Amino acid sequence: MKNITGLLLLTLLFLACKNEPKKDADTLSTPSPKYETYNYAGFTKEEIYGFHKRIFEGGNWTEYGDHERYYYLNFSQIQKHSRILRSDTPKILEETPRDDVKNFITSTDLKKGGGLSLNDYVQQVEVNGLIIIHKGKIVFEGYPRMFPTDLHINMVITQVFVSTSIAILEDRGLIDTSKPIDYYFDALKNSGWEGVPVLDILAMSSGIDRVPLETYEVSFDPIMDLATAKSAKPSGTEFQWSNADAMVLTLLVEKISGLTFRDFVEQEIWRKIGSEYSALLGINKNGSSISYADGMSTTLRDLARFGLAFTPSGRKSANPIISDAHLSKIRNVNKNLKETSRNFKETIYSSYQWGAVFDDGDFYKGAHGGQGLYISPSKDLVIAFFGTANVDRERSQLSVISRQLSKSGLFDLE
Repeated sequence: MKNITGLLLLTLLFLACKNEPKKDADTLSTPSPKYETYNYAGFTKEEIYGFHKRIFEGGNWTEYGDHERYYYLNFSQIQKHSRILRSDTPKILEETPRDDVKNFITSTDLKKGGGLSLNDYVQQVEVNGLIIIHKGKIVFEGYPRMFPTDLHINMVITQVFVSTSIAILEDRGLIDTSKPIDYYFDALKNSGWEGVPVLDILAMSSGIDRVPLETYEVSFDPIMDLATAKSAKPSGTEFQWSNADAMVLTLLVEKISGLTFRDFVEQEIWRKIGSEYSALLGINKNGSSISYADGMSTTLRDLARFGLAFTPSGRKSANPIISDAHLSKIRNVNKNLKETSRNFKETIYSSYQWGAVFDDGDFYKGAHGGQGLYISPSKDLVIAFFGTANVDRERSQLSVISRQLSKSGLFDLE
């Protein structure tokens, strides 16, 4: 009986709480938004109760479908976190919807939804939200399975916030990415990390074997735990997915800047991009930042504002966040990391934590469940999206569609 009473009180508490973004005062208001919500109504009270009942009884969110989507949209209710405060002067995004983008026909060879218009695709396939910005203006924006003000988990897209932080310090002459990581951390000498250049870690090619996350997340000396990792192959020779790379880069940002990762991102990135809402950042049991897995939670527009920082429209200020040198280094790829992507069906490279850098200079970062950020500096184009895989573990192919959109001619600059 006590457990049932506790469960009811817990559920009532969650239902009474407001979402974190609504706590921001004086947020940017849009009198007549031109985005589409497709009559999305949110979760029912019964669905919310059912989700929290599973968590209360020891269940987890990794079940895909609506359970996972609830987690993605309500991270602050479930996981320990800190807030990254928004900008005092939010960047206004002009809305200029384009029918030719809305009616763009997806490729017929997609696993699901092929041949549909983009507008129909996002409604019928596992998409929570999609925004497309061209020349600094929103040309398409839709929210079929979330609210525009929801903070949605970014997952490993957060890793490019880590690499951007490294690049900012690199621009200031505080980090030399050609130096080995043990130059900055004595504890990594005589370990698998010894001699591994920071640049190879940025390219997700450290050669380090997988590190047990559970150990790192509770350790009060995480760099010592990382020092126990073994080298599986020479660095710079092969792309490999390893959260350990983002972990050690996060610690490097903190050591060189003297700030926590949260504070660095807030001070040097989040407030400077003109973010409209404060973001959330997952926190481990030991107080360290979860920059390598669950990561940050943001609105879709604010993620797109970050993407804009890499485009001509977002780099007009005298001191842009993303320097010419940073852009050049992203695209100056290590040719050893070349691979033929099964999704894109063309050659891609990994660089500065971006998972796909294309021969034409576009780059993309995807994440578990269907998150993505696609940037084409040459076309002044940003495509950002959120999604959740269904119970059959099927997710949208907006990554492929983003590439098709970039190459379609719809966004070629005059």
